[in-house]
Amino acid sequence: MRVKRFFGADSRQAMRLVREELGADAVIISNRKVENGVEIVCALDYDEQAPAQDFAAALRQADQGDALQQELDAARQRILSGAKFDPQVAENAFQRKARMRQIGQLTHGATGLGIDDEDDRYSAPAAQTSRGDDQAIRAMQSEIQSLRELIKEQLREQDALRNPTEALVRNRLLNAGFNEAYIKKLLKLMGLSADLDARAAWSQVLDRLKMELQTLDEELIDKGGIVALVGPTGVGKTTTLGKLAARFVMKYGADELALVTTDCYRIAAYEQLRTFGRILEVTVRVVDENNPLDLTLKSLRNKRLVMIDTAGLNVRDPNLQKQMALLNTSQARIRRFIVLPATSQARVLNDTYEAYREAGLNGCVLTKMDEAVNIGEVLGLVLEKRLPVGYITNGQKIPEDVRLASATSLLGRFARDVEKSEE
Repeated sequence: MRVKRFFGADSRQAMRLVREELGADAVIISNRKVENGVEIVCALDYDEQAPAQDFAAALRQADQGDALQQELDAARQRILSGAKFDPQVAENAFQRKARMRQIGQLTHGATGLGIDDEDDRYSAPAAQTSRGDDQAIRAMQSEIQSLRELIKEQLREQDALRNPTEALVRNRLLNAGFNEAYIKKLLKLMGLSADLDARAAWSQVLDRLKMELQTLDEELIDKGGIVALVGPTGVGKTTTLGKLAARFVMKYGADELALVTTDCYRIAAYEQLRTFGRILEVTVRVVDENNPLDLTLKSLRNKRLVMIDTAGLNVRDPNLQKQMALLNTSQARIRRFIVLPATSQARVLNDTYEAYREAGLNGCVLTKMDEAVNIGEVLGLVLEKRLPVGYITNGQKIPEDVRLASATSLLGRFARDVEKSEE
């Protein structure tokens, strides 16, 4: 659980800070007026069942982090003014909080000491001195890192002075969830003129992103062949497969389609696929120890389209490699599409992509578009990785809530999300 205080001149300003740092998933714990403004306490991954001590500890940790940041800012100013780092200077606010916490721990532990515990009492000051040295080293490392960040920020500020329009575009893309390296590459390729106003520059960026975004030329159901949907659990693979299967049956009939599952880990997965098969009246097969993938696909070679629903596994699940190996060692030509939920954060999306990249991805399907507040993070990933988008889904209805991806539609949705976030 991550907890943080936010201060603003009014509730609107404080909420903007919350949205910028914690995003839409933050839970507001408290909201109260303080001197010169409003204080809002928010949490990420908040568990109402968690003990109150856990929340209090997380809040203390956040306050200590704020104190550390203040001291780092002060140290940065000292260094910029020509002062040298001196571990012997008077303790700062962060060190003072740490020392008081240590004293409290030592006092609590000393309540059970007797006359014969003299050695332990002597060892405590020595341990405290060692911890003090470690804190000095960590503080120095933090100051160095802060200086690096300061230099980066100063360079950005210099760029902003030279081309404020480009700086505005960069910040807008960053806030939307795009990777900084991709933004730098994009702006270098575009070479936005400093004479452009903000609206014209943003319009040019959207047009360029539309050109960069790859989509499928034709529907999977029209092209036929063997298609596998891959991705972790809960992203909507089986539901998406059901939507595409229904779409196919309505166009070509049930006899031309077969559904296959390689998920031997969850009984519910096969049952769900079998339910689709029964409703659509299409063949459903399961791949297991007694029914190898290649033999199963060979028996279905007369089908126009075979769709494979793979096991939904966490990116750190050791069985994931077995699933990837199953597809990679098949003699059949299988096109693989990773299913990415638009509701996931950029880091989660990137970890998912890296975990499944070795499968040899031919494209992706974007799901849960109706639940996403901002599609910038998933859009930034597919642009950066040059991953073609096949379909997008925006609900649970079968087969209505799935459609072929359109660069124009996706960029239009992205632009609306950005505008709404800046209101």
